[in-house]
Amino acid sequence: MERPDKVEKDDTQKLKLIFLSLAVLVTILLVWSLYAANKARMERDAAKQDLELLKQDNAKLEQMVKDSSQEIDALKKQVQQCEAKAKAAVKKKAPAKSKKSTKSKKHR
Repeated sequence: MERPDKVEKDDTQKLKLIFLSLAVLVTILLVWSLYAANKARMERDAAKQDLELLKQDNAKLEQMVKDSSQEIDALKKQVQQCEAKAKAAVKKKAPAKSKKSTKSKKHR
């Protein structure tokens, strides 16, 4: 009669061992998944911070481009005004030169 009891004890010990092995495996998987989730959360937070910094940099650069465009437009207007003044000055001086040059040709 000892043999069937011994077989039952061996079976219960095997079942306990299997159950404990599964429990340890589940625990290891749980700990690993918590570690991986925490690491992913930290990476996500770092990426969010980087994104926010990039958005701020983008806004600053856009403002710089706007300012530069306004300065360029102002400089273009100044160049046009200077060109117009130069053309007007050339037109005023050009007839005077042509008259003098024709007079000097006549006297020669």
